[in-house]
Amino acid sequence: MLHKLSDQISASERTSHRTEPSMLHLLAIAAGMLGLATVTGCATAATVGEYPNQQKVIGKSKAEVLACAGKPVKEQTRNDVVLLQYYREAPILEESQPVGKGSMSTNRHGCWATVVLTDDRVTDVRYRFAPPSMDASNDCEAIFDPCAP
Repeated sequence: MLHKLSDQISASERTSHRTEPSMLHLLAIAAGMLGLATVTGCATAATVGEYPNQQKVIGKSKAEVLACAGKPVKEQTRNDVVLLQYYREAPILEESQPVGKGSMSTNRHGCWATVVLTDDRVTDVRYRFAPPSMDASNDCEAIFDPCAP
């Protein structure tokens, strides 16, 4: 009788040990999915709105934009529309975050600004962040700092 009870306990112990690894496995999968959902949630595109320097360029001539913002990275003409493309990358010091006695490198980021000219007047200024998930509007605004009166 004692021998049968011992066999039953051993069988139940073996069963409980078999369920523990599968439970840990399920917990690991759940934690991984939660982590993935968190990372994915952070990777959404930053909102591009209207900014002060961006608006102050509207109505200026091409010569005025070139005088204050400098030479663009690229210039294109499509029919009677001229596109001036500027790019500004974040300063190197902005790229690292202080951590204790050292610093931790972060992602490089910057902003593309496209100035749209129709009949030699700025009709639109569009910002595009690089990477899209990071608000780099301050980098684009810095392109047009000298254009603000």
